[in-house]
Amino acid sequence: MSEERDYLKIEIPVEEEESPFVPEQPGPTALRTGADAVKKQAASAAKQAWDSDLRKKATKGMKRGAAAVAGTVAAKSQKVVQERVVKAAEDQARQQTEAIKTKIRETDWQHEAKQGTANGLRWLSAQLSKLAERFNPKEETNESN
Repeated sequence: MSEERDYLKIEIPVEEEESPFVPEQPGPTALRTGADAVKKQAASAAKQAWDSDLRKKATKGMKRGAAAVAGTVAAKSQKVVQERVVKAAEDQARQQTEAIKTKIRETDWQHEAKQGTANGLRWLSAQLSKLAERFNPKEETNESN
């Protein structure tokens, strides 16, 4: 019992290549033509306005005004910075002066004078001892006699 299967064969013929779909270009219409004319007029008016002497004078005036404002701002900011630096230096000098005044007031000058005198006398004593040794050398003891 063998079953034979019959297969159906379908052939599709190859057709000639078709060109790709290209939408139709609409031709010029009255609306489009009018829009183009308005566009050209607007461009022309803009170009005339840009090239006008009035625009050039206004631009020049704005540039001068901006430069003047920038110069004024720069001068003012430089002045403010200089004033801040001077003020900071004055404050620092004032604080140092106050610190020195406070130290002078709080110092016990009597104690400082006594201590300085004592240290000076010790140094003088040491120097005089060295000088005395030079004039009066130590005598050697003669144990062999």
